[in-house]
Amino acid sequence: MTLFVVRRGAGAVATFLSSTVLVFIITFALPGDPARAIAGHRQVTASTLSAIRARYGLDQPLWEQYIRWLGRLFRGDLGESFVARRPVSDMMQEALPVTLTLVVLTVVIEVVLGLVVGASVARRSGQRSDNAVLAVCTIGLSVPLFVVGSLTQDLFGIDLRWLPVAGTRNGIFSYVLPALTLALPGIAIAVRLVRAESITQLRAPHTRTARGKGITEAAILRRHVVRNGSVPFVSFVGLEIGALVGGAIVVERVFNLPGVGRAIAQAISQRDNATIIGFTMAIIAVYLLVDLLTDVATMALDPRIERSS
Repeated sequence: MTLFVVRRGAGAVATFLSSTVLVFIITFALPGDPARAIAGHRQVTASTLSAIRARYGLDQPLWEQYIRWLGRLFRGDLGESFVARRPVSDMMQEALPVTLTLVVLTVVIEVVLGLVVGASVARRSGQRSDNAVLAVCTIGLSVPLFVVGSLTQDLFGIDLRWLPVAGTRNGIFSYVLPALTLALPGIAIAVRLVRAESITQLRAPHTRTARGKGITEAAILRRHVVRNGSVPFVSFVGLEIGALVGGAIVVERVFNLPGVGRAIAQAISQRDNATIIGFTMAIIAVYLLVDLLTDVATMALDPRIERSS
């Protein structure tokens, strides 16, 4: 167990360091001049642009800028926003709680609905209710998030006036519509995954043997179906958290949430390299940490994973 965690942790660190190079190169390859973004909309001379590049080290070779940035990163310094003139770490402290709240609420919705609906339709495999749920799941995977967000805003926010449609002024209620929007594709996948695993476990030989011994259906579900089917579901949840951060960029823009997604989108439009790199690396770090914790959880549920790895 310890060796497995150490090996996976070392792999995560290597992946993070490799991703810093890729993110740095891609960010500086974006179209536009960072110096002009720093200058804003003012008309500036070529000498002023040169002074700005020298001030922020943009006149240095890319590899030197990367080494200097990496050194600051090891000291916990994510740099300063070119546009906002603020430390990126301060901006992250404001945006990260919003995105984490949205992601956590989304995961809770996906897990609860995925388990309840998936296990329910598994018992009715092939019936009309099962086919109807599968059809709804297909639609949920097909509709873009910005379309779902706009529809939920119109229906539940404007027409019915049940929930707020923008901002975070109403506390946790402000996150309900965005979380439901962001959770829709994940719910569809979770329901289909739980349904498929439950059907497999219900038809497995050990389940039939348990029935032959007179064990109740509730005990069979608890001891065999849920436990054996939990490994792929836990893996799905771990991967889903990483995907949710990407989807949050769209949802936060639609619902005007001041989170990480909106900050990255604004930074890209403003060519704010320091903010783009800092927030992107924070997302990668969170994703790698969640991936590591997911592997440990799945190994705890099924120790055979450690022996096979």
